[in-house]
Amino acid sequence: MKLWLAVACSLLGAVAMTRNAHAEELLMDGNFGLGTGLEAGDPGTGLEWRRARLRVLGGIDLRSDEGPADALGFRAFVEVEKRASVGAEVRYERWMARNFGVWAGLTGTVAPETLFGGGFGCTAIIPFGKRVGLFIEPSFQALPLGSDTPGDGVLIWGLVSAGVRFGL
Repeated sequence: MKLWLAVACSLLGAVAMTRNAHAEELLMDGNFGLGTGLEAGDPGTGLEWRRARLRVLGGIDLRSDEGPADALGFRAFVEVEKRASVGAEVRYERWMARNFGVWAGLTGTVAPETLFGGGFGCTAIIPFGKRVGLFIEPSFQALPLGSDTPGDGVLIWGLVSAGVRFGL
C-alpha cells in the first residue's frame, strides 16, 4: 500500500509541475490593392492584345509559425471597368526571403461570365515596420476554360497589382 501511495504522490507531483505546451500557431497576413495590365486572346483573327480591366482585390495569406516559408493564399477581386466581374484565386506561396515570394495557383471569374485557369507570379514587399508594407505583384495567368474565352481559345492575363499588406 505504501508503494502505491508513493507512486500516486509522484505522479500527482509530476503532473502539477508541468506547464502547458504551446501548439502550432496560424499566422495571417491581409492585403488590399489595385491591379491592371494586359490581356490577350485569339478570337479567330490572330492574337489581339488590349489593356486589362482595372481590378480591386483583397485577400489573406495563411501560414504556420513552424514553417513560415510556405503559405496558402486566397484572393477575391472585382473588375470594375466596362462591365463588372467577380473572381477569386487560390494559391500556394513560397517565401524565399522575408519580403519576397513566388506563387502558383488557380484563378477564375464567376459572374457574369465564367473563366477558369492557372497562373504564377511573385510578390515583393516594401516594409514599413514589422506588420505593414506595400506589395508589388507581377503575375501571368492563362484561362482556357469558361464561357468568356475569346473564340473558344485561351485568354491570357499579364497583370501588375500593388497595394497595402498588413499582419493580422
